[in-house]
Amino acid sequence: MKIRRHEDVDGCGCLRCQEIDHEVIHRSLADVFSWSTTIPLARPSIVLVLGGMGLIQLGTLVVSPGLALVLAVVSVVGVFFSRGYIGIVAQELLGRETVPSRRALRLALARLPAFVGSALAIVVGLAGVTLLVVSVVLPAVRTVTTTIGFAPVVADFGALAVLLLGVVYVLLKCCFVPEACFVGGYGPLDAIRVSWRLTSVHRLRVGLVLAGFTVLLAVGSVLDTTVAESGAPIALSFEFEGTTVVVRSFGLSAGSGLRFLFDLTVTALYSGLFVHQYVDNSLASALDE
Repeated sequence: MKIRRHEDVDGCGCLRCQEIDHEVIHRSLADVFSWSTTIPLARPSIVLVLGGMGLIQLGTLVVSPGLALVLAVVSVVGVFFSRGYIGIVAQELLGRETVPSRRALRLALARLPAFVGSALAIVVGLAGVTLLVVSVVLPAVRTVTTTIGFAPVVADFGALAVLLLGVVYVLLKCCFVPEACFVGGYGPLDAIRVSWRLTSVHRLRVGLVLAGFTVLLAVGSVLDTTVAESGAPIALSFEFEGTTVVVRSFGLSAGSGLRFLFDLTVTALYSGLFVHQYVDNSLASALDE
């Protein structure tokens, strides 16, 4: 039950051999969005999985700080686990055989360590680059700017801007890592490699998908400030050793029932968009095979 770039498949990796409908690589973005709306209807278990992750996030509000930390980690990973589950069960709507819910859960759990490994590799890599910039590059740039008569703040601002742009670029290039792990069954480093290459296919469409996701995040923030119930937390957070840790990752806010429903819907629909685009980009070059 793996869908991979046709170059990574032993033997023939064309659409027919990977049991994917030819229509998949011809859908417009509007058709893909319409297709993604059918996934929760075809597989209602998706709502249960996402709801379960939401309950875990809400649990951080009522338990002890130590347990809240554990639940916070589980909830963050759980959001991506849910996305992986959606990717696995959605394969039946791409032309493949139906995957029973229990088997899909087992597959998602089995492939979860690969995603965790990818996430850790990305975080460690970005942290290492950040440390290098702050401890080595920035002091050198400050020396140069001071020598030519500019204030050190110029170097600070420039380094921060370049660093932020670099981080955003890397995160965008890694946007298909969850699908590569859960749908493609790739290992941690291979998933990063595959995602990096897939974002270079149909760049405009990928850009529109990511831009739409950003807009929806902004809408969620607006809902936080306009419909949040009195006294309800806008972000899931907890106190740990005197520090407030915010754990609301990728939605499922506790701000209001409407906000929670909005996050649930966005997560379900956009997971469908990402898995479809992953499959489309993976097999687009196999058109003539």
